[in-house]
Amino acid sequence: VEEMMVGFEDIHCDAPHEPCSDNPEQMLCKYKNQLDILQVDPLLAVGPVFARHLGHRLYRGEYYYMQSDAHVTYANNWDVDIISQQEATKNEMAVLSTYLS
Repeated sequence: VEEMMVGFEDIHCDAPHEPCSDNPEQMLCKYKNQLDILQVDPLLAVGPVFARHLGHRLYRGEYYYMQSDAHVTYANNWDVDIISQQEATKNEMAVLSTYLS
């Protein structure tokens, strides 16, 4: 997924577990040019609504935009599936939405 850009805000995800020179296959190393990380001081983390607001501010005009929470587990090929669903609407302004249960 070379075209994908991921932006996320987190309290403790600012550095890989090992230096990238030792283990370049870590997610934060392998995709570092496709990640936009917003660090939040734990004292300023005031809840999910504020976190979603910050996440939305990472949008930079990408063709597809999605926001999710940390507890989401993704299925294999989720990106291909959701783009297929979006294109099936034949409406570039359509909004796909769901509530996890």
